[in-house]
Amino acid sequence: MSDDAANLASPGGIEPGLQADQRLVDRAWLRIGIGLAVTGQAMVFSLGVNITAAEGAGYWVVHGGLMASALLVLVFLGGDLAGSAWAAIRERRVSVDLLFLVTLLGALGGSLVSTLTRTGPVYYEVVAILVVVHTTGKMLGARSRVAALAGVEAMRRRYDRCRVLGGDGTVRDIAVRDVTAEDRVVVEPGDEICVDGEVLEGCGYVEETALTGEWRPVSRGPGERVMAGTRSVDGRLVIRPGGGGDGREGKGKSGGGGNRGVGRRKIDAIFDAVAQARLAPSRWQRQADRLMAWFLPLVVSVSLGTFVVWWWILEADWDRALFNAMAVLLVACPCAMGLATPVAVWGGLARLASFGVVARSGDFLDALARVDTVCFDKTGTLSESRVSVLGWRFADTWSEEERRAWLRAAVAAAERRVEHPVARALAEAGGAQTGGVRVSRVTPVPGRGLVAEVVSSDGAGARTRELRIGERSLGGADALADDDGSDPAGKRIHVFVDGLHAACVTLGETWREGLAATLAALCEAGVIVEVLTGDPHPPPDLQAAGVTVRGGLSPEEKVARVQALRAEGRTVLFAGDGVNDAAAMSAAQASIAMGGGSELARVSAMAVFAGDELRWLPDAMRMARAVAGGVRGNLLFAASYNIIGMALAACGVLHPVVAALLMVVSSVWVSGRALRSSRSRERSSDAEGQKSKTTIDPDAQGL
Repeated sequence: MSDDAANLASPGGIEPGLQADQRLVDRAWLRIGIGLAVTGQAMVFSLGVNITAAEGAGYWVVHGGLMASALLVLVFLGGDLAGSAWAAIRERRVSVDLLFLVTLLGALGGSLVSTLTRTGPVYYEVVAILVVVHTTGKMLGARSRVAALAGVEAMRRRYDRCRVLGGDGTVRDIAVRDVTAEDRVVVEPGDEICVDGEVLEGCGYVEETALTGEWRPVSRGPGERVMAGTRSVDGRLVIRPGGGGDGREGKGKSGGGGNRGVGRRKIDAIFDAVAQARLAPSRWQRQADRLMAWFLPLVVSVSLGTFVVWWWILEADWDRALFNAMAVLLVACPCAMGLATPVAVWGGLARLASFGVVARSGDFLDALARVDTVCFDKTGTLSESRVSVLGWRFADTWSEEERRAWLRAAVAAAERRVEHPVARALAEAGGAQTGGVRVSRVTPVPGRGLVAEVVSSDGAGARTRELRIGERSLGGADALADDDGSDPAGKRIHVFVDGLHAACVTLGETWREGLAATLAALCEAGVIVEVLTGDPHPPPDLQAAGVTVRGGLSPEEKVARVQALRAEGRTVLFAGDGVNDAAAMSAAQASIAMGGGSELARVSAMAVFAGDELRWLPDAMRMARAVAGGVRGNLLFAASYNIIGMALAACGVLHPVVAALLMVVSSVWVSGRALRSSRSRERSSDAEGQKSKTTIDPDAQGL
């Protein structure tokens, strides 16, 4: 693992290096702007030179100006290309950078020969264009990496400070890296938990959805562990910090010994995995380097062969032989091959955006086209982030509908006074009706529920009643006779009125609209679907939908499952929304996050569902496969163009006008093919969408 990735949990994180990289990118864009301005002028002058030759002193002025413009662009932008090419040479590997450099030298060498001998065309503007194109591509990639690492750094800073209880009872704010094992970290209701550790005092509900995938807020009290990246909902907690039992507790970053530092947190490993994945080269970059491994030697061999044939066999002048050899290097420019993929990818990215899928780069399209296995997180991905009421079950003494309506209204009125995911669900389920209920007092019981006094103003007159809402233990031993406190459908909330059990409410997740149709479409397409969730009790209706469900998984176990699928030769797409999904996203070949998910999930993913609509995923996969086919066809055409151009150059018949014409024709053909593919895929997707609407009735509450 790189030093940058390993230092995410360090005092400065990756921020200092990140700021330096950002300044480098900003300066590069300024240099690119200057280079483009100079290149534009060079292209105009070069066209004039190649059409009408200058005479006398004007010849050297014009050619000298063109040469100066090329050298100026090289000085401004050529350092990165030279450095990358030299690194490839030292590592004894062939890369696209080397082909750019060879083509650049061919254009520059051929132009110098033409200038000195006053014969043949010049290609000084090509030198400038090549450097600008190369630098622009590099900076786009660097900008993407900087943005991704900036997102990780912003997320890390969110959990970088905590409040520590002093010996005199005061609370002070310090950096997490300065926390010792003897410190006591205080977390107030609604605050983020920024250390891994054990609860010493207090109890309350903790929202762990983003880190574990458990949709229910869990009760945490003395002796129980909590983790950084979670949030205390309703209780004040005093935590003894300590690592996750991996042997790192008590070891500071500086290695100074003692009790300084409490080790890395579980969330730090997730940050590391995301940062490391962002530093890895893309699949298309690796493919391009493999292509160059045979293409570059071919280009150099043809160029040398051209010089030998013209000078030795055909006995042409040395300058003519050298010019033709340089022309071979020139026409081998990777710009044509570089155009073949981007045009199709840009069209595909535009189509993805129309589906509500915003991709960071064309790498996502490439990976999506090869996907044969989709792994979903459950909570927040297949289901909506909010909790909903699935149903009520009343005691026999609450059989009248009027009394039940009053109880529902009373529960809703009491829960409106509390900030809690479960409270919001109960309040929304009660609607706007008050049922003649007025709440006089609400007392939260952290980790268990609430106690409220409600004043009823129904026909029986005003009456104050005690309402207890929450865990079963909140109301004592009295409960429904056959209630064992568990429910496979979801979490049970118990309601007690004046000490007697009145009802229990089943809460659960709300499935996203069109989920049934989406899963069915993926299965019909032959895609293997798995659900990897941290929820230890996933609902049984998911298994009934014909997908494999693995519950109770930690972030590390999700990563291990993705890696196991990849080891079997599978191409995996991981779709998730939580912090606990980020590492698995980085481990998969393709990843997509819900737009409403955590910041780290959105940063880690290769694409984002802008509208949180899963139903477009099958269409997006079909479109990506069509684009991949178009890319292969475009690459074949571009390679053919390069080979034909090299043959013409070797024969000595390549004129700048002919080269420009071939470039225009190839560009128009590639663009037209990509547009036709996009339009045909749009019609196909629309037809599939109409078919889905007529054959499947999506149910937002079930599969």
